[in-house]
Amino acid sequence: MTYYKQLDGLRAIAIIGVMVAHWHQNSIKFELLRNLPYGTGVTLFFVISGFLITKILLDFREKNASEGKSQWLSIKSFFVRRSLRIFPIYYVTIFVVYIVGYGDISEILPWLSTYTTNLYMTIHSKYIGSFSHFWSLAVEEQFYLIWIFVIVFIPKVYLKQTILYIIVISILLLFYFKFHTSYCLANSLVICSMHTLGLGALIAYYVKYEYDKIKRLDLTKVKTILLFFVLAFTLIYVYRKPDSLFSSFKDFKNPAISVIYALMVLIAIKDGYKGLMKVILENKIMIYIGRISYGLYVYHLFMNPLYFNFLNKFIGIKTTNLGYALIFFILNLLLASISWYMIEKPINNLKKHFRY
Repeated sequence: MTYYKQLDGLRAIAIIGVMVAHWHQNSIKFELLRNLPYGTGVTLFFVISGFLITKILLDFREKNASEGKSQWLSIKSFFVRRSLRIFPIYYVTIFVVYIVGYGDISEILPWLSTYTTNLYMTIHSKYIGSFSHFWSLAVEEQFYLIWIFVIVFIPKVYLKQTILYIIVISILLLFYFKFHTSYCLANSLVICSMHTLGLGALIAYYVKYEYDKIKRLDLTKVKTILLFFVLAFTLIYVYRKPDSLFSSFKDFKNPAISVIYALMVLIAIKDGYKGLMKVILENKIMIYIGRISYGLYVYHLFMNPLYFNFLNKFIGIKTTNLGYALIFFILNLLLASISWYMIEKPINNLKKHFRY
C-alpha cells in the first residue's frame, strides 16, 4: 500500500479540528473564528478512510483476479487487520469506563459493544455525552462490512457507476431524513455518510483504474476550484447572516464540506501541497499527531471528566476555557502516545501474519 505522507498531515488537521470543536469552539469570542467548521474533521476522516479502504480493496481484488485466486482469503485478512487496528483500544476504553461506572454506560453498553451507537443516537434523537463521538466509529465499522462486498464483487464495468449512484442516494436520503422524519441525528446513519466515504472511494477508483487522468490533472486548476469552494463555504456558512442572499443554501453544508475535503485529499495524494501548507502537513509533529489520531479521537471526550472528576483534585488548576482546552490536549496527547506505543503499535505489528 502506497504511503501518502500528506494524508497524515490532513489527519492531524482533522483531529485538531474535532478537539477544538468539543473543547473550546463555543468559547471563542471572535464570531468568524467561532463559526469555522471544526467538527467537520470527522468528515475529513471519512473521505480519507473512503479513499484508503477502497484502494486496499481494489488492490487485492485485481491482484487475486490476475493470479486466478479466490477473494475470500483476502477478505478474511482484511477483517482481521481492521479488527487489530480498531478493536483493541476501543474495547479497552469501554471496559475501563464500565468498571468505573461512568455516565449511563450500563444503558448503552449493548450498543457500544456492537458498534451500533449511531443507531441508538438516531432512534432516540439524542447525544450520549462522552460516548457521542463513537457514532462515527460505528459508521466506519458498518462501512467496512458493506463496502468490501460492493468493491470486491461488483463487476468492474459497473463499479464507478455504483459508487456514483451511492453518493447521490446518500445525499438524497440525508435530506429526506432531515426534512421528512423526526430523526434529527440521521446523518449518523452509515447510508447518510456514504456520500462522504464515497467521494474518497471515487478518488481511489480513479487512482486504480484511470490513473492517467489523475496524472494529467492540473493541480493549479484543482487548487483554484478548491479555493472557490472554500470562499463560497466561508461566505455561506461562516459569515452566516439570516437575511443573506445565500441563506437558502444553508442546508447543503454537509455535502459542500465533503466536496472541499475530497479536493484536499485529491491534492494530498499527489503530494500537491507546496510552500507553507507543505511545511505544515509534512512537519514531524503533524505527522505524529496524524499517526496517533485514532487514539486521540477515541479518548478525547473523556478528558473533561477525567480532569474535573479526578485529576483536578490533585492538580487544582483554575484557568480559562482556553487553558482547560490546552490541559485536555496535553492529557489526550500523553494518553494517546502511551496507547500507541504500548497497545496499538505492537498489535499492528501482528498484521504481517495476515497479508492480503
